[in-house]
Amino acid sequence: MRKLRLGDLPKHSPWPARLLGLDDWEEEPGYGGIGVSTYDEVYGNLLALARENPEMDFREVQRSANHYAEESPVPISRAEDLFLVDVDEKQELQDEALVASLAGSLSGGETVVALGCGWGYELGVLADAYPDCEFVGGDPTENGVALGRELFGDHDRIRIEPFDFRDDRWNLLESVLADEEGSEDEGDAEADDVVLFTQGSLTALPSVREIVSETLTRYSDRVQVGVHLEHVRELHPEDSLLGQLRRSYTDRRDYNDDLLTSLRDADELDVTATTYDVVGGNPLHPLSEVRWEPA
Repeated sequence: MRKLRLGDLPKHSPWPARLLGLDDWEEEPGYGGIGVSTYDEVYGNLLALARENPEMDFREVQRSANHYAEESPVPISRAEDLFLVDVDEKQELQDEALVASLAGSLSGGETVVALGCGWGYELGVLADAYPDCEFVGGDPTENGVALGRELFGDHDRIRIEPFDFRDDRWNLLESVLADEEGSEDEGDAEADDVVLFTQGSLTALPSVREIVSETLTRYSDRVQVGVHLEHVRELHPEDSLLGQLRRSYTDRRDYNDDLLTSLRDADELDVTATTYDVVGGNPLHPLSEVRWEPA
């Protein structure tokens, strides 16, 4: 890992030129430019790869996808510093941030519900890091769910089900909560606590205000803690060039700009911590950590 000057970022990313109008690139319309069907196609290709190579585990499938998408070195960010790393090191840094984001919430026995988990790579990483917890993921893509079940079907602590943030009710979360409450009613002293988690899955929604106020808050008092490792526009500083580029990137791609505001405005939630730029696989679109508890 070696430092990268902001002035050298255009050598490694097309986005500064696009944001400055030096490139006539046009975003594809709809769902933040990247729709469910696009993800489903990508996951379908990975599903075919996994079925053709049953000896590949989830990490090998992800590594194959990474090397298909990018060539080393690639730019990343951490705490507003830019670096060049190879593709595998980028994944390692992202995995470290993922595991660390839940370190203060998992002591053993909890169930993590990961909403919008794609095909579930993050669930495999977390299950390895926290062997005393269970992991339930949900995603709207048919091939994502199928690939997750292909890779984790024999794993007794991971399951993946259909899920969509835009549904009026989150049946996946309701079923997990019902199971936990049933265990408590039966006097099970080891009944699990539920931790709600997302990673980069809220980005493509143009707004999350209604999702937070109309749906998330319906379940918040039955959840131990919420942890979001997400792209948070409100945290990008207005008084730095990097912050301005990041704000422009969010706006250009029609990603949501109201996650943190929506969480803070919800009377049922208490935002307890934010950590800016935990890691940026795309340095203009870094993941930040937001934690909340029931108010």
